[in-house]
Formats: sequence, structure tokens, C-alpha cells
Amino acid sequence: MKSPSFSEFQTIIQYLHDELIGSQLQEVISTEDGLVLGFYRFVHEPKAVWLVLDLDTQFPFVGMFSQNPWLKIKKTKPVALFLNSHFKNTHLKEVRVLENFGRVAEFDFSHPDKQLVLQLRLIPKQPNVIVHAEGKTVAWDKPRDLVVATLDENFESENRSIPFLFKQWFDRRAKTKVNESSVGSAGGSPYEKWMQQRKKDLQKKQKALQQIDEQKNELLKTPWAEIGNHLKTHGFKDLPLEWTPYVDFKQKPSFNIEKAFEKSKQVAHKILGAEERKKQLALEIELASDVSEDRFQKHLGDLSVKQAKQGLRKATEGSFRKLNIDGENPVSVLMGKNAGENLKLLRQAKAWDLWIHLKDYPSAYAILQKPKDKNVSDHVLIQASQWLVKESIKNKKQMDGAKLSVVIVECRHVKPIKGDKIGRVTYHHPREMLITV
Repeated sequence: MKSPSFSEFQTIIQYLHDELIGSQLQEVISTEDGLVLGFYRFVHEPKAVWLVLDLDTQFPFVGMFSQNPWLKIKKTKPVALFLNSHFKNTHLKEVRVLENFGRVAEFDFSHPDKQLVLQLRLIPKQPNVIVHAEGKTVAWDKPRDLVVATLDENFESENRSIPFLFKQWFDRRAKTKVNESSVGSAGGSPYEKWMQQRKKDLQKKQKALQQIDEQKNELLKTPWAEIGNHLKTHGFKDLPLEWTPYVDFKQKPSFNIEKAFEKSKQVAHKILGAEERKKQLALEIELASDVSEDRFQKHLGDLSVKQAKQGLRKATEGSFRKLNIDGENPVSVLMGKNAGENLKLLRQAKAWDLWIHLKDYPSAYAILQKPKDKNVSDHVLIQASQWLVKESIKNKKQMDGAKLSVVIVECRHVKPIKGDKIGRVTYHHPREMLITV
């Protein structure tokens, strides 16, 4: 099997544009040979499809299938991790061919807040996938400079049909024994996985409902109110034999009366709570029983909203010292006044915020709050570090012109020492910077 010619490549890309525009990227799977992208289509059937980017050196290929043909050959790759981090649950806006460069196409997932582009190169002997997201780039292989394609490279005498190309590739390269004519029976589509998870949730909730009924029946076995009334009227006289395990005959009747009525109140309170929980579970079971496509699409919408909210920062609580640094990407730097405030500040920080501290010198530490996918320039880091020094050191005149080493670490790699009262921490993957005060 030979790779698609330029003309065939154009036809495939146009086909993918028509079939996938508006679809949501839900799964990213990497293998030794390339990538499989799972899409959910809102307007076409079948809803779940798999886009294969085969980066075989001799015969690179791109095709769309109703099942995942590389289901059981996963292998973690940096490109897949990057796609999962930045592209997952976004919608495909455009698929285009970069005609001047031959068999090169771009899958554009950009939206107003983010530029997200996947570039596919199906050039024999140098196939590649290069992913761009907000100024960052990750590639399958080291990218080479693109060369303008000549007319001879683009010329082909005969085009094979898309079904023929897809079937030919599937017969030769598919790694799973599946029937391509059936839809998703073995492919584990996003919809099927969601439906299976809903069924598991439903079973758990039904089991919880059954356990509540069992607990309620167990609570009602002991008639505490009746025991209390009997003791109040007759004392220990004529006490039914089956009630004797619940009475302490070493104590006075008044003690047992108080105990019985208190137990009766506790049981009534627990039963009331159980009934409220049963009502809540009944609503959750009704919701979990709905596995319609409309419900799945609402689930996808909720995921998109959740992803859009990721990285939004809640207001930092506390009266911290603060420095605002303006620029292309404005940032805030916060510093506590004591060990307790420093610890609170670190706990409220996002994983991608930066922890700044003077190396080998006693000082407070600062947290630089930054957007999740934005880099911070050395100029900003120097400003933040100089402010940290001025706020931390009492004898500022003595430090004029001094050079100090500053440690900068992402907050995800900083851990407070448990029980330490002076606010010490452990950290990993530090960056050091020399500053002049």
C-alpha cells in the first residue's frame, strides 16, 4: 500500500472537514506508530468516530473509522499528554490543507481565548504531528523546515476512492480483530464509556438505597419509646423479657427512663435523615437512568463549561502584602506577614503559580500568581524577587548592591513540612536566579 498522493490527500482532508467540523475531541490515544483521536459528532451518524494519524515512516496515513483500530497498543507520548492537557473537550473549527507544502494539513481547535492548532505532515520519510497551544509547541519528532512542493510532486495520474483507501489501510494496519462494519461494539466509544459509567453509578445508588432501608429496619427493632413509657408507668415491674437487654438494672428507673427517651429521639432523627437521603437518591437514580443521546450531549456541554472555568482563580483570602506587575501578561505577587500566613498563601495557590524564596538566607517567601498557560519573563521574576528582598530584610541599606540567589519553584512541587511551626517547606525541580538588590 502506498501513501495517499497529494490529490488523494486533498480529498481526504476535505472529507474530514465535512465530517468532523463542530465535533468534540474526547479521547487522545498514542501508540508506537501514531495517534488516535476520538471525536463525538453532534450532527452525523455514527456519533463516535476515530481519527487515525499513522506516522509510519514509509507509508504515513490519515483516516476516519467507526471503531478504534489501535485499541490495545497504547503507549504514552508527549504529544498525547499535551493534546489531553490543552485540546481535550474542545471543538474542531476547521481542517485545511497547506497546499504550498504538499501533504500538510492543519486541524484548528482555536476559540476566542486560546489558539489551538494540530499540524499533520504526511510526507514520506518525515511524517510528523506538531501541536501548537498558546505559544507552546510539542512535536512527535523533531520538526524539519517545510519545503515548497513542486508541480511534479503534486501530480498524480489516478485517484483511489476514500472507502478504498480506508479499507486498504485498515486491512493492513489495524491491530484489533474487529468488524469495521459494526459501530463501536468493541471500540469503547466515549458514548459507550459514559453509558457504562452511568450504569455503574446507578447500581451503586440502588445498593445505597437498599442499605438505607436495612439500616432503618434495624433502628426500628428496638422500641425505645415503648420501653421508656413502661418504665415511667410501672418501673421494672412486669417488664417484657425481650426488653431486658436494653435496661440497666444496676441503675435506678429514672436513669433508664432518660436513656430510653434519649435513644428514641436519636432513632427518630436518624430515620428522618434516612428518609431525606432516600429522596435524594431517588432523584439521582432517575437522573442516572437517563442514558439518552440528549443527556450525553448535555454532559458534553457541561464538560466544555467545566474546562472553560479551569484556571479561574478565587479571590485570595487574607491581608497579604501585594505587588502588581503590569505588562503583556499582568501578574500579582503576594507575601505573608508570618509563618501562618505564608502557609495559608501556599495552600491557596494554584499548582502552576510560582513560589519564590531567597536561597541560604532567612526570609519570607512570595507566591507569584500567573495565568495557567502563560510564561513569566525573567524581567518579571527579577522584579518580584527584588520586592521579596526589600520586604523581607530589615537592614536594606546594608544590602544595597548585594547579589543574592533566588529559588523559584512551581507551587505543585512545594510541600509544607507537617507540624513545623516556622513555616519550612520541601521543594523539587527548582530554578535559581541571581539578582542584584
